[in-house]
Parts: sequence; structure tokens; C-alpha cells
Amino acid sequence: MFRLRLVLLAIAIVLAFGRLAVATDAPTLRIALAQEPGTLDPVVATLAVETDIDQFVFDGLTRYDDTGKQIPDLATVVPSRANGGISADGRTITYHLVHNARWHDGVPLTSADVAFTFAALKNPANNVSVTEPYAEMERVETPDPYTVRVILKYPWAPAIEGFTNKSGGAIVPAHLLQSLPNLNRADFNAAPIGSGPYKLVAWHRGSDMVFEANHTYFRGAPKIEHVVVRFLTNDNTMLVALRTGELDLADRLSISTYTQLGAIRGMVPALATQSQWEHLTFNLTHPPLDDVRVRRALCSALDVHELYAKVAHGLGELAPANQNPLTAWYNPRARYYPFDPAAARALLDRAGWKPGPDGVRVKNGRRLTLTLEFPAGNITRDQTGVILQQRWGAVGVETQIKTFPPSTFFAPGTGGPFYGGTFDVALSAWVNALADPSGVNENDPDRIPPHGNNVARYVNAQVGELEQRAASISDPARRKPLYDRIQLLIVRDVPYYTIRWSELTDMRSLALAGVKPPIFGSTFWNVAAWELRAP
Repeated sequence: MFRLRLVLLAIAIVLAFGRLAVATDAPTLRIALAQEPGTLDPVVATLAVETDIDQFVFDGLTRYDDTGKQIPDLATVVPSRANGGISADGRTITYHLVHNARWHDGVPLTSADVAFTFAALKNPANNVSVTEPYAEMERVETPDPYTVRVILKYPWAPAIEGFTNKSGGAIVPAHLLQSLPNLNRADFNAAPIGSGPYKLVAWHRGSDMVFEANHTYFRGAPKIEHVVVRFLTNDNTMLVALRTGELDLADRLSISTYTQLGAIRGMVPALATQSQWEHLTFNLTHPPLDDVRVRRALCSALDVHELYAKVAHGLGELAPANQNPLTAWYNPRARYYPFDPAAARALLDRAGWKPGPDGVRVKNGRRLTLTLEFPAGNITRDQTGVILQQRWGAVGVETQIKTFPPSTFFAPGTGGPFYGGTFDVALSAWVNALADPSGVNENDPDRIPPHGNNVARYVNAQVGELEQRAASISDPARRKPLYDRIQLLIVRDVPYYTIRWSELTDMRSLALAGVKPPIFGSTFWNVAAWELRAP
């Protein structure tokens, strides 16, 4: 029956914008994204676009609203000490689930699904990049179908932000997945069954996805019946689609696209502060990047303010480490390396790299050649890469640029260059999915892929201990000095170097109401409440 219904819907889709539009009088929302996901299973997701689209299909126990406040989702309330949801010793978190949530196939969603999701996140056979805060959870108990107790190994402040719909903790169905040895290549990843406001009914690889409203959604049926999400991975294609009125929303536009748009009749641009940081990651297991002098030289040879002006067009914020400068966790003493090519050359000299006949530095017969690798299709990164290549070349570092499709670059496990650790220097962005400042997943020596996001392979026992200690404290006043120290150590050691904190750059139709871009998480966090109104 499901296959027949999918075929009938596909027949009802006709040419209207680019490739697809739903042939019905019911409203159709037309969205464009600059990347295509590799999977829609939130357990093994690695791309921001994957957890963005998961907002249509899945729910967490909690989620974030547009102000960054944690709000209930499948849980009836957000647990706290005040409401008894967090125990006095801080080691037990109790969630009470709604009773009317069902999977898209009609099976009730219960505490058993939460327990299975936890087991999947902890299963070493699964390529899970988001290990925080699940590594600190000892077990999940299910005393009845609608009660979940999370038992922590020790008090851990970020634990309350686990099982959100944007932290790798969206709940997946036990009855469909529990028999599988792992979820890495499950058929489910391309044809997911969730509990969320929309059902995926078609995925045309390289082109688009088609969703239809879930009329049994526990919060009420979405106000828009159909959604078509197009993948426009080329900035110029995105520009044309926007200017010709083919879209209702373009989300996470590149800065290059956003600044070229100008005025478009019937559409409005939107900027929103986000927790997304564009940064360089240095692979500390690849000589000569295991030498901090070389990393500092590369930082001194690049001009962050040049990139901010020429590439970012002054959009976003500047801060060199892993805390957003617009939050209370930022340490203003963490400073960028001044643009100083002479200092960069001196550092490389001290590290034993001397200029060769053609200007490229040499040590023990080896040329100082690095690869700079990043996802393809983003003009902003292309421009950044060219400037870095020029600036590093000026101090004797030969830079070869390599690009990959995003799904290849960010492939989980050892399947791609980023998590597989085959790059020298990577240019990419991370989105802080949680409001909590913990950087355990990026900085702890035990969180090297495939079991974490310490992609730099940064092994610093002091930073690891500070991260662990800070996360075990609930009092912000006591945590703040620890994160201040971590930021200074990050700038000192530069396992990664933040180029800028990005702003969310959207363009959306004046007819689309209810969109509330959040500080943390996805634009689609409240997609069920969106409306398409007559212009």
C-alpha cells in the first residue's frame, strides 16, 4: 500500500519549478538548500543539512525555540530541579512522554524507542559523530511506556540537552531498527519512518525531496500540505531560482549568493545570529602540522580581517576559538594572531623549514606542501581558499586545494577525508547544536573520530581535564573561568582556528508566515506552524 501511494503521488508531480511541483490545490512549500544530505537517520547524521531536514521527519524529547530556550517536544515538560525532573544529586533525569505520538506507520512511540535510540548512539558499530552528552549517560530506564529515566555516571550539566532534535538525539523507531547490527547503511536512512510533522514520500537523488503532511502528528497536522526541498548546490543556480520566483524559501545561503541578490519582488532577506563557526582544522597527526610553530605560522600569514571584508562582506562576528562572541561564555582575551608575514617566516625558519630555489620551503629534502580541503559548491569557500593559497604561498608554503561533494567530505567513520583524517588542513563550518558551552566532543582526547568530533586529533590532557571538569559543574559562574582558560589554550595550540562566526542568511517569500530563525538549531524547528498566505 505504501509503495502504491508513493507511485500515485509521484505521478501527480508535474513540471512547474525547476523539476517539481505538486499538482494539487493544496498549498506547496518550495524550499532550496545548498547541500544534499547523505542520510536522514539522525543517529548517524554528520551534516547540518541532515539534521535540518530531520526536523520534518523526527522529534526529540525536547527542542529549542527561536530564542534559544529549551522547550518540550515528545516530553511533556523540560526536566528541572524545580519540577522534580532532575534529582537532587544531579545524576537522574526523568522525562514523561506524550501519550499520542505515533510513528508514520501507525505504531505508538514509547519509552522503548528512547531506550533503543540511546543504545544506537552508544553502539560502537554505528558511525556516531555526536557522542556528547551520551557518553556520560550510564543507562536509560523505562519503568513504563511513557516514562524515561536517564541515569548519569556523574553530574553532567550538558546532559539535560541530550535527546534534542538537533543534537543527534532525535528519537528513532525500535520496531524497525532493533534487529540491525548497525545503522550505517540501513535502507531506513533513505526512506525514514519518523514521528514528525511530515512524511518523506520521494527522494530523487541529486535533485529534490517531496514531503506530505502527517495528519496524525501529535501536535496537530501541519498547515502546509506539501513540501518540496530542492538541492541547488551551485550558487549561480540558486540565484536564478530565487530571481525567477521558483522558491518560497532559500535556507543557509552562502554569503556570496546573499550579497548578490539585491531586491527581489515578493521576497524578503533575513539575517539571524547563529552558532555556526567557519574555521580551519589542522590535522595534528600529519607532519609538519604536528609542530605548533607551523600552525602558528599559518595563522600569522593569513589576515582574518581581509577574509571578513572581502569574503564575508562584514557579515557575522569574529572570535578565534570555539565560543560565540555574542554569548556570555566568550573570553575577550582570546585574540587572533596579528597578520604578520615576517613573524610567520621566522616561525617557519625556527621549525627548520628554509626557502628553496623556487621560494617553497624545504626541510630534509621535503617541500612544505599542504592540501587545503573543503566541500565543493560554495563560492565563499572557493574565495577563501584562493586567498589562503596566496597568503601562505607568500611565506613559502605551497598549498594544493581539493574539494569534494559535501556528503563525501563529511562521510562518517573513515569513509571521507574529514572524519577519516586524510586531510592536512580542512575548511568547514560547525553548528553548535546545543546552548551549553561544552566542547568535550571537539576537544577531549577521547573523542577522536569515529567516536567524536575531535577531527584535529588534538591530544592535550589539560584541555581534556578542563572540559570534563567544566561540564560536571552546573553553576555558570563556576564554569565560566574554565571555558575562559580553554579558549586561551585553543588559541595557543591552534588545533583549529575560527575565521568567523556566521550569520544565518535566508531569503523567503512574503507569503510565508511563521518562520522564526533560531539561535541554536534549524530554521525548520517549527515548520508545522508555517503558513503560506495569499500575497
